[in-house]
Amino acid sequence: ASARAARPDLVLLDIKMPGMNGYEVCEHLKADPLTRNIPVIFISALDEIQDKVQAFAVGGVDYITKPFQFKEVLARTETHLSLRKLQKQLSDSNRKMEQELALAGKVQSSFLPSELPATAGWQMAAALKPARQTSGDFYDTIALPDGRLGLVVADVVDKGVGAALFMTLSWILIRSYAMEYPAEPQRVLHAVNDRILAEIDTGQFVTVFFGILEPATGTLVYCNAGHPPPYLYSAQDGDVPRTLSKTGMALGVTDTETWEQATAQLVRGDVLVLYSDGVTDAESVEEASFGHERLKTRVRASLGCSAQEILNSLLTGIQEFTREAVQSDDVTLMVVIRDP
Repeated sequence: ASARAARPDLVLLDIKMPGMNGYEVCEHLKADPLTRNIPVIFISALDEIQDKVQAFAVGGVDYITKPFQFKEVLARTETHLSLRKLQKQLSDSNRKMEQELALAGKVQSSFLPSELPATAGWQMAAALKPARQTSGDFYDTIALPDGRLGLVVADVVDKGVGAALFMTLSWILIRSYAMEYPAEPQRVLHAVNDRILAEIDTGQFVTVFFGILEPATGTLVYCNAGHPPPYLYSAQDGDVPRTLSKTGMALGVTDTETWEQATAQLVRGDVLVLYSDGVTDAESVEEASFGHERLKTRVRASLGCSAQEILNSLLTGIQEFTREAVQSDDVTLMVVIRDP
């Protein structure tokens, strides 16, 4: 009760005591979240090896045998107080960093569309599940002149704060140049690549699928800068999707790269699935990958459903596959359907 009311920096604990022995006291301290990190030094006349082993087993950090030398007790006490101080500093720093990363994650999430555009004759759904507080993935929908719509799914090939900052730069540049070249995705990627190479010297790069959709006609003009190829399921033969393959390498690698522009036609009932490699690379507890075949099978089983239902089915499939495995990469998905 005293330790909970005014938490000490260190406890010197005997073993033979009336009512409750030292082992039991230490177990109680270690079981309480408020006191579990307080270092406990046992001081006892018991000098058998099993006594010492038990002391460490219940959470003690040191063991001094009676009769003791005062200087020895003082030296060990000072050592553990110093370690405790460093532990507190580290804990405070980690807590502050966690708070800052959480704030950075909120700022990043604000970049994503709060709502996907409600375009007559079309359905859209998207999701991003970060592996950490911040993300290197992002998706976007960009309203362009003449009713066109920019579709973006991208992945910074890195982790942590550096990837988050690079993601922010990439998002801003793609949006800016998309407005400047609203019908030319290859010029957008060229301009973004040039700016990245001119402004950043960290060796980072980003894979990007950028398409410009004309909702009235269903024409999708796109460039794929090293990104996993989206799948286009045709209403006529949905079992074998068309892959919108790479048309150039990732952005930020070289200033000599070119990106070819390709075209896909979405007719009524067609389904387009865009994703990051965090989907196909998602690992189970047995370290197997979710893979492309599971992705395509899951989509095939959901054809005829709404875009949101297909998205939810994919997220559920990934969760069921990975179960308790630690998520190692960001998971990003976008589903676009032209209504039948």
